[in-house]
Amino acid sequence: MKNIIKLLSFYLFIFLMLGCTGDFEDTNTNPNQPLETATSFLLTSAQKLMMDHTWDEWFNGRRGNQLAQYWSSNQYSSESRYRFRVEISNTYWRVFYAEALNDLQQIINFNNEDAAKYVFFGDTQNQIAVARIMKVWLYQNLTDTWGPIPYSQALQGSTNPEPIYDTQETIYRGLLTELTEAAAQINTEGEGVQGDIIYNGDMNKWKKFAHSLKLRVAIRIADVLPDLSAQSIQQAIDGGIFEGNGDNALFSYLGGAPNNNPLNEDHKTRNDFAASNTMVDVLKELGDPRIGEFYAPTVNTGEFVGEVYGLTEEDAALTPNDDVSQRSAKILAANFPGIYLDYAQTQFILAEAVERGFIGGDAASYYNEGITASMNFWGIGDAGAIDAYLAQDNVAYSSVKGASSWKEAIGKQKWIALYMQGIQGWTEWRRLDFGILQLPAGGALSGDGIPMRIIYPTDEQTLNGVSYSDGVGLLGGADALSTRLWWDVN
Repeated sequence: MKNIIKLLSFYLFIFLMLGCTGDFEDTNTNPNQPLETATSFLLTSAQKLMMDHTWDEWFNGRRGNQLAQYWSSNQYSSESRYRFRVEISNTYWRVFYAEALNDLQQIINFNNEDAAKYVFFGDTQNQIAVARIMKVWLYQNLTDTWGPIPYSQALQGSTNPEPIYDTQETIYRGLLTELTEAAAQINTEGEGVQGDIIYNGDMNKWKKFAHSLKLRVAIRIADVLPDLSAQSIQQAIDGGIFEGNGDNALFSYLGGAPNNNPLNEDHKTRNDFAASNTMVDVLKELGDPRIGEFYAPTVNTGEFVGEVYGLTEEDAALTPNDDVSQRSAKILAANFPGIYLDYAQTQFILAEAVERGFIGGDAASYYNEGITASMNFWGIGDAGAIDAYLAQDNVAYSSVKGASSWKEAIGKQKWIALYMQGIQGWTEWRRLDFGILQLPAGGALSGDGIPMRIIYPTDEQTLNGVSYSDGVGLLGGADALSTRLWWDVN
């Protein structure tokens, strides 16, 4: 009732303001382009745009989940052989910058310029803090996909339509600062933000999300800025990170369009993806019970069989869908949530931080907790079965670490736990170099190996050409799939 009264008061205020303009402004105002809007609408819009376009059949299905080799193509396998459609890069760059990030920046601008007008949608500092946290999440995805990107001069609209590209070091330092300041800005005693699909305005959970995301940002730079990485990880822990799956940052989809999971909507008319043999073979070797949560057994044999990764389109079309495992009903359900960040990831990060000497503790305990948290999230609740899995020689931390390295032990299990978070799974492979991924069976159509990054959108070359050229110079190599990112030093 309190929120309804506030909303009614806000709209009455807007009505009275508009009524004072008389007829003079009528001929100079486009009614289809309002100058102001509820910040709750902007937040909902940004959260949905970010997840819809990160989780969908294009950015995730044809890029992330195939680059991480979680999925193979039933047909149209060009992307699994690294021929990425130019128009997709153009579209997603535009959506992420001009729509999602712009919505978040508008929340910040509106609250900074006229806070009293927007208190109807939550405590002013909380609104700004949430928008800043969400911006960091998306900027990290963008820079880990392309490399140097517009950051310090981005989102300035017509005042700066050709923003410069920043180095990844500049971006990463900026992201850590943003998260530190945003977490400190959160007022847990103040009113939570409205329009929040992730935590429904629970600011205590937003603070944990900020610190947990800081963990992920910090561990990414461990090989290039170890002191800053270690310091930031300890700060995040001290501030309070995720304590269980109940803290996971998820986007809750609903049962019907347009608010259902985008993969559910796509599957109503298409079935372009199947289980990848890369992932299926690893899960079978480990006897991993998550295999039945990730994929469906084949129709013809009832076994789990992965489609060979990276087949030519002709060969992919020859394989009957009923002969290979398809995606599970769980991940294709209308209400299956999109994952921004989960508890399991934080535990693997802590295990790595111990191994690097950044923090104290027992790496094996964090590793086991990461696996357990992932099992529980995916519906594996049998503690005995989980304990038996953890005790296997090919899973037990000391055994795997002793046979190879901590990077392979942590990297392999983290890669499994990151299933469906394709960009993150691919990123961890690039950073930790734990093997597993293989070249496409049909040969690469672009480049000569597994991509280290994605080529910049062609629209940038034409619309922001000078900054684009300078950005390529910051890469330290050509605008090519094979150019390694700044933090990828191994």
